[in-house]
Amino acid sequence: MNPRKLYLIASSLLVGAITITALAISASAAAPLKITDCNKAVSRPKLLTLTCGDGNTVLKGMSWSSFGGAVALGKGTFVTNTCKPNCAQGKDVSYPVSVKASASKKCKGGVRVYEKLALTFTGRKPGTNIARSWKPGCPI
Repeated sequence: MNPRKLYLIASSLLVGAITITALAISASAAAPLKITDCNKAVSRPKLLTLTCGDGNTVLKGMSWSSFGGAVALGKGTFVTNTCKPNCAQGKDVSYPVSVKASASKKCKGGVRVYEKLALTFTGRKPGTNIARSWKPGCPI
């Protein structure tokens, strides 16, 4: 085969590979990860409900130093109801936390959300009955 034809074939293959790579990068850049807040997928929420059935556990005052990539990092306040003697008469207790959201999951409609949420208590520590990891899942 003549060198000119080989050059044209190699150039065409290279252009095709670059185009496919660019499309893949733009597709992933166009759909940053979100996080599930009960029935909706949101970005950089200031308030995130962790127990959707009763709303007794939330992250509030959240500020995010990164969000939408492979990992999201934030800080805020973990607030939960003691439910003692019952949830209606329980008191809210608060703890400062650092939050790390990671792992992604594809949901209906092509929405991608963080699947894991890890809490690190940065001040006063709660008892061992407080969950340090959560799985928000897909929006309802």
